[in-house]
Amino acid sequence: MRKRKWAWLSFLIFYLAVYASIFPGNFHYDDYHSIRNNSWIVNVKNIPKFFIEPACFSSRPRAQMFRPLLLVSYALDYQVYGWRIWGWHLTNLLLHLLNVFLVWVIFKKAFKKEKLAWLASWIYAFHPIAGENINYINCRSSILLCSFMFLGIYGLQRFMEASGRKRAIGIGLVGLFFILSILSKESGVVFPGIAFLYYWIFSEEQKQEKIKSVIYLILPMAIILLGYLFLRMVFFEKIFVGSSLPRPYLVNFLTELKAYFWYLGLFLFPTRLSIEHSLEVESGFFAPKVIMSALGLSILAMLVLYSILKPNSRLSRLGFFSGFYLLALVPTTSFVPLNLLVSERAFYPALFGVIGVLALGLDRIRGMRPRVFWYCFSLMVVSYSAMAIHRARVWQSEWEVWKDAFHKAPDNPRVMGQLGNEYYKKDEIQKAVKYLAQSDQLLSGHPITVFNLGAIYMDLGRLEEAERYLAEAVSLEPNDVEARVNLAVVYRTQGKLELAKYQLQQAVLIKPDSALAHNNLGDVYFNLGEVASAEREFKSAIEIDSSLEDAHFNLGRVLELQGKHLSALGHFQKAYQLNSAQADNPLWVGIMYLKLKQPEKAEEWIKRALALDENYDFAWYYLGLAKKEQGKRKEALDALNRARELLNPNHLELKQAIENLFKELGG
Repeated sequence: MRKRKWAWLSFLIFYLAVYASIFPGNFHYDDYHSIRNNSWIVNVKNIPKFFIEPACFSSRPRAQMFRPLLLVSYALDYQVYGWRIWGWHLTNLLLHLLNVFLVWVIFKKAFKKEKLAWLASWIYAFHPIAGENINYINCRSSILLCSFMFLGIYGLQRFMEASGRKRAIGIGLVGLFFILSILSKESGVVFPGIAFLYYWIFSEEQKQEKIKSVIYLILPMAIILLGYLFLRMVFFEKIFVGSSLPRPYLVNFLTELKAYFWYLGLFLFPTRLSIEHSLEVESGFFAPKVIMSALGLSILAMLVLYSILKPNSRLSRLGFFSGFYLLALVPTTSFVPLNLLVSERAFYPALFGVIGVLALGLDRIRGMRPRVFWYCFSLMVVSYSAMAIHRARVWQSEWEVWKDAFHKAPDNPRVMGQLGNEYYKKDEIQKAVKYLAQSDQLLSGHPITVFNLGAIYMDLGRLEEAERYLAEAVSLEPNDVEARVNLAVVYRTQGKLELAKYQLQQAVLIKPDSALAHNNLGDVYFNLGEVASAEREFKSAIEIDSSLEDAHFNLGRVLELQGKHLSALGHFQKAYQLNSAQADNPLWVGIMYLKLKQPEKAEEWIKRALALDENYDFAWYYLGLAKKEQGKRKEALDALNRARELLNPNHLELKQAIENLFKELGG
């Protein structure tokens, strides 16, 4: 027992030393829409909604998924860490550590060999492919999935060891962990197949008893699975979710046949790891790689079938791990077309199967040639650890992640698009447009790329191009609120207020809790002279998000127009609290104090505005007005002279107001 404690302590020290390089880390790619911009996860009161509303998964309607337990973990992380990214990575790191421990438990119970359990655990802990799932917060779904599948296997082991009524506890545990796995990630649907293989191969019961036990085990899971599929039909009106297919079913199937062996190659030689990989698409049955892959899969399938027919044979354990590998990849490597053909995060659940085969092979070498074993094992751990540390450094920066991905897959249009976004963040606009345009050309109207191009053109002030791309983005994804809001901004800037109003009205219908959409719609109403509607929308925005500065400022403008100066003052002050660096906020606080006949306070606030922008012509005018109200004629004239010097030629009404005040003061 003492040896085991020291072994675990040594392992933990090494584990933390290797993965210390993941901190502080960063949010990446899908983390932004599913975590950072997802308003649902910041309030634990929303947790019940996670189990009934797939839209809670993301700020993007097109990305909705039913993974409630994943969202619960995000909500709890936010309560503990806020947006301190190191805490989110720590959770992933601890969950992976839990999986390592569960691998140790499973191997020890299954093979009664502690050294084999340690061997499998060390490989599982440090294989570089696991690194993406620790460094990339959004991959937590795969980690949680494995946690519950491994716990399900542990429940199976309890079932196998128990007798009589105590076996019901094992069945209950297996069913519970199956439910938790599919509530973490859809790929958990394969667990009944894995459970069958494990029980059939590792159980020592006679065949007739095995059949009865398998029925007791599988029947509850079959009922659970049917219920889960029914829920997906209720939520999505289809079992497989996706707004559009990235490729035909048959093409996807033929291409994914290669993926099973592509993953094996990546496992054996993990030197070109990346957030995104390229895999050549296959469309013909007789392509050499398709034929070879189909042949290889047939051999693996026959090994699994042989293990079922001969569960006591020497090959049956290899058959279980092969079957685990095949089943774990089925959800992401089959007929169903996903955006990504291959990814390290999709491979994480299947790692257990490959590592099982490798661990059994190395354990055999250990028994025959201990020196060779220790040389291979030491080299493996050191090289894996070095690669894990290197990858963690890449993952510290979104720019490094996509630069690295482009270096390894320069022909991948999704990588081009993301690299374009990173160039845009670095203000290298020409390169941003270049890579995004290339991505758009290759992806032929991919919604995200089209939207990003439109957003960049909007920021550049190239409104016609922005309108074209954003309108296309809306046509591709009609429920994309962000695209509609941006398109409305373009229309408003062009003076097309009715078109802007329509887009924003649609946006709030699609997502009634979008504070930004309500605020922007209120702004359009205000400019159309529909003041009551504007007030309603600004109040809705504040009710949804009381920290939205623009909504408070805009509501202040509406209330000021209605003569409700005291109420307006409160909202302008709130806007200033939220953003004290914007000169308009203190200026309008000052203007309200002028309206309320408090020129001394008005002067104080207007000076705050001038401290932020000393060339602000409106602020100098209102400072002159505040001085005049206090009877300080000379200081008022000085301020008005300054306003006249700085006057923007387009501010015609201000020019007239300055001249009128000069006359009033006899200047």
